[in-house]
Amino acid sequence: MKVFVAADMEGVTGVAVGGHLMAGGHDYERARVWFTDDVNAAVEGAVAAGAQEVWVNDGHATMTNLLVDRLHEAARLVVGPARSVNKPLIQVTGIDHDVFDACIMVGFHSRAGTPRGLLSHTWVGRLVHEIRLQGRPAGEVLLNAAIVGHYDVPVVLVTGADDLGREVKADLGDDLAFVEVKKTLGPTCVATLVPKRAQAMIRAAAEAAVRDRSKRKPLHIDGPVRIEVDFHHRDMANRAAEAGDCARDDDDRRLIYAANDVPTAVRALWRGFEMALREDAAFLK
Repeated sequence: MKVFVAADMEGVTGVAVGGHLMAGGHDYERARVWFTDDVNAAVEGAVAAGAQEVWVNDGHATMTNLLVDRLHEAARLVVGPARSVNKPLIQVTGIDHDVFDACIMVGFHSRAGTPRGLLSHTWVGRLVHEIRLQGRPAGEVLLNAAIVGHYDVPVVLVTGADDLGREVKADLGDDLAFVEVKKTLGPTCVATLVPKRAQAMIRAAAEAAVRDRSKRKPLHIDGPVRIEVDFHHRDMANRAAEAGDCARDDDDRRLIYAANDVPTAVRALWRGFEMALREDAAFLK
């Protein structure tokens, strides 16, 4: 049996502020340890449930945050930046490279626009005001669940703060296992469990969720698939549109990505995001 772990950092035990999240930030190096240990707890639980191998995708920012020499020996780490030629399925790249029995998402956060949500955003905070999948507001967990669902893999467990818990239960069902490692008090303030306690909870929940994986069904989105992206500013949408494979409507901040399946739509969306993040040469400004 093989299990896939998609890992983000904002929802990790102890993480609360931007300085925890980027190289050079206050306590970033300590937060990398918390991140790795939360992931290890999920891997250990999956192994206890019978997994022989666990693929782990480092899905935060530069996607080079997890400490590979600290990871459980059953893990295989997917590491490297999310360029479209490199990690086209972003936080779940690798799900299409093997056959997996279950997916766990560790350390995720609530979607863009969540009132007082902890470090909330959807994929690229500087670009995205809102993403909708089939007309429904979507955060990273829902979008990733739809991608792995295309490959017939169910999401069996998610970990993060309580605001994410409410979101994923609404999106993926009350029966989805969720480990609340902290309570959100504000956009950059939490009441967190200590790592030892949180990781014991993650380990136990991962073991139970993987053992009971047959009770969870993959999220299948029937085509045609429509993903709408509302950017913060018109110029961002204009730049992203240069990558092609999208349509416009009467909102000049919006791009529409239509495809027969979710992975194809997401690949096109990500190429657009790459284009939107490029800076013009100084002489063109």
